[in-house]
Amino acid sequence: MEWLLDALRVVREVRDWTGTRRRADARADETRRALEDAARDLESFATAEGLDVPPAARVEKADREERLVDPLGPEDPRAAQGDDLADDGAVKTSDDRVRVEDIDPQAVSAIKRLRRYGYKGYLVGGCVRDLLLSISPKDFDIATDARPEEVKSVFRNSRIIGRRFRLVHLYYRGGKVLEVATFRAAITSEEEEEGRGDLLIRRDNVFGTEQEDAQRRDFTINALFYDPERGEIIDHVGGLDDIDAKVVRMIGDPDVRLREDPVRILRAIRFRAKAELTIEPSLEAALSRHVEELVRCPPARLLEETLKLLRMGHAARSFEEMMSHEVIKVLLPELDAFLSGHFSMLAGSPVMEERDPLEEVKAHLRALDDVVAQGPVTDDIVFGALLYPLADAVMEDADAEGRDRNRRLAELLAEIGGRIQLTRKMSETLRQCWGVQRHFAAETLGGGRRRRRMSPGTLVRRSFFQPALTLYEIHLRATGAPLDDVETWRDRAQQEGVFSDREDGGSDEDGPRRKKRRGGRRRRRATSSP
Repeated sequence: MEWLLDALRVVREVRDWTGTRRRADARADETRRALEDAARDLESFATAEGLDVPPAARVEKADREERLVDPLGPEDPRAAQGDDLADDGAVKTSDDRVRVEDIDPQAVSAIKRLRRYGYKGYLVGGCVRDLLLSISPKDFDIATDARPEEVKSVFRNSRIIGRRFRLVHLYYRGGKVLEVATFRAAITSEEEEEGRGDLLIRRDNVFGTEQEDAQRRDFTINALFYDPERGEIIDHVGGLDDIDAKVVRMIGDPDVRLREDPVRILRAIRFRAKAELTIEPSLEAALSRHVEELVRCPPARLLEETLKLLRMGHAARSFEEMMSHEVIKVLLPELDAFLSGHFSMLAGSPVMEERDPLEEVKAHLRALDDVVAQGPVTDDIVFGALLYPLADAVMEDADAEGRDRNRRLAELLAEIGGRIQLTRKMSETLRQCWGVQRHFAAETLGGGRRRRRMSPGTLVRRSFFQPALTLYEIHLRATGAPLDDVETWRDRAQQEGVFSDREDGGSDEDGPRRKKRRGGRRRRRATSSP
């Protein structure tokens, strides 16, 4: 008779949904009464059959901010009012550092909606950590005990994504996306044995409880939950104490947890650089012991975490941490060889005699931080700034030997990108951005001798003009040169009708698009004589 309870839940859902609508006329009232009678008849019939009828949990009103999230999905019998958190020894406390006005209202609305359907819902992870550290959160992630399919049934504007880690994205107007993840549990010993001693986590869809979810997270400062309805922080792992002490501490044995997911090495470095935290000594030692295991992670994920490290406004500090733990040596051995003067493409080249590679890289990353402070930048700019000194040396060496610059840059990117899997689009954009740096010199803009027939009017209309100009600005800042040329080029771009804003980072949509010309002569269509 389970179908009877399912039918009752559906009728209750439709009845409650119609009660939130503003329409008021005879037909709407008749529909509501019919649904009320149907629900009552089903309840009576189920009671007569000896079934345990769950109490109704009506939806009192519809949130105005949930217009894209109309009620949909079954009512859950767990929708009991009152405290839904078991007394398991977790610390529950209010904190003045977390202010309601700093929280995304749509995230709060989504949590209220999950609660209304009988599920738990909390803000979790980085957003709670950043709020407590007085840092503006970039994302507001939600954790719940609802399975991905259940979350999708509650939110119409949702999609289940991921294979290794299945979760739900909620889509809102303006391109905003909220991430909803189901509580997870750590992998069992049987699953570890299946990996034949390899602890690397390749799938993470073992659902669990709130407490298990907190325990399986990486660092204590990332395992805090925040209940926006009660205004409470829920701490299962001592993360609040570490927040107050500004310490990055691993949950569990650092050696085991880093073997499970070596990317946690990059995350620990990022937290230290971002908030000037101290890494707990046992974790600090484990970072260096397991740095070689980074190569076991998917290259795309390593690239993503590396770019995240460098584009948050603290690239210089992050780079120093990566050098001290030999992360650069593992992730970018070409850059490490350049820093030590042993890069194969520049072996024996006289261009390295007057260079200080390490100081050049640090200067460009400090300049990148200055640019990021004025607005976000794209991944092309971040990676281009990191490798700018290396690319500049390769181009200078090509000029000295009379070789083609573009071909040498392509060889460099093929050597680097083949291992960390740079996308073809990013590789091509970087090659173009580095290759046109010489065209930004004042003599080119002022009408002097143009090289390779690249006129200013042509350059500003190229799709890579924006990131190339931003990289030129970073180079000028790194070398202490004045920025007059950058402003002149921006004025020229505006005169040409090309939108010039660093926040867009030079996407392909910037500026007017021109039709591509066909190569060679066009054939005339053969016309039949009348």
